[in-house]
Amino acid sequence: MQITEHPGAELVELRLTGRIDATWAEHLSSTIEKAVRAGAHRVILNFAGVEYISSLGIRVLLVQYKLLKSVKGSLVITHATDFCRNVLTTVGLTEILSDDDPAAAPEPVATPKQRRGGADYEVYPQAVTKPLTCALIGDPARLTSTGFTAADCRNLTFATGSFGLGLGAFGQGYDDCANRFGEFLAAGGCAVALPTSDPHALPDYVVEEGTLVPQVETLYALSGAGDFSTMIRFDSASDGPGKIGLSELIDSLIDISSSQTIAFVILAEAAGIVGATLRKSPAGQPLVQQLPAVREWLSFTTERSSEKTLCLLVGVASRSTDENTSKFLRPMKTDSAISAHIHAAVFPYRPVQRGELPFGSTVADLLNASSPSAVLHLMADTRPFEGVGETDLARGACWLGPVSLGPLPTIAPQG
Repeated sequence: MQITEHPGAELVELRLTGRIDATWAEHLSSTIEKAVRAGAHRVILNFAGVEYISSLGIRVLLVQYKLLKSVKGSLVITHATDFCRNVLTTVGLTEILSDDDPAAAPEPVATPKQRRGGADYEVYPQAVTKPLTCALIGDPARLTSTGFTAADCRNLTFATGSFGLGLGAFGQGYDDCANRFGEFLAAGGCAVALPTSDPHALPDYVVEEGTLVPQVETLYALSGAGDFSTMIRFDSASDGPGKIGLSELIDSLIDISSSQTIAFVILAEAAGIVGATLRKSPAGQPLVQQLPAVREWLSFTTERSSEKTLCLLVGVASRSTDENTSKFLRPMKTDSAISAHIHAAVFPYRPVQRGELPFGSTVADLLNASSPSAVLHLMADTRPFEGVGETDLARGACWLGPVSLGPLPTIAPQG
């Protein structure tokens, strides 16, 4: 089979010649997926040269059609031969057949874009009834100094309208969670935590439903609530490298917010994720930073991981830190003017719907559709030769707002 691509603005026409059978069905599937990852959510398949389509080819069309429909995109077949039209009609896929030319239809009116660095941004102001606040809970320095005790443990609830990240676990108090404490993040009535009790453990999660509200036993956390004032769509520039460095993205988000400190939640298609994950719980014992023992404590990404994935990021970033906030926020890169604390949950790849998205339901829909495979504390690896760089994103949606960081609350020991 021969496939030629004819791209347009946020759409692509694929002109097919040959047979869509067991030999070529997967090739067609990967070509469509590549076009979608490149940003085309409207895919037109020109069937003028298609002689035959088998059940495997029909399955590819159905899977890709459902995927694009789930993100408000479209998959349309034009110029179908009589044979292909009859087959697709017989199996009930008439809705993807078109006698018109979708490429000639006008593009939907888009929000004006602004170019910053290597990316384009669309800004959607949001209604705010409760400004964002964020409490700095616990003492992160204990991770490498003394470890954490029951006196450091606090139960936090993350209902809709709240967000958070730090070290924590699902359970009933410090003793129950002592061997499971690891990275967690929470947003939109959902919480995800990676237990450290098993080196092969998968992230666990809780989604708010009825009276069930996510609760996390935390050792330290950034815990916030309120309304995000801005929703932003970002997309790597078509004439650029096809990816946005995380530090560049956060720098642009702070500029757009017109604030020194922001809290944010990002849902993005990843071009590579760089970070670290705890392998042992720091309850009762400090993390050892020296080699080789540190390898027993931390798992680092030693190469650009998580290609072709979707990731959910929760974080706080600032251009101005003081004695308290500097314990929670660290420079994003060597000599960076921005300090941040960001956790990411990694999911199987799927495109992010374009346009303005509601915050709470978008996050919940993600966890209802798929399960996370990893949770990482994002950090850059800027070593001169071995370093793998920083997290890169291709495109996505972000909800953010200026935030005030509260003082460290006094934690009462658990009984």
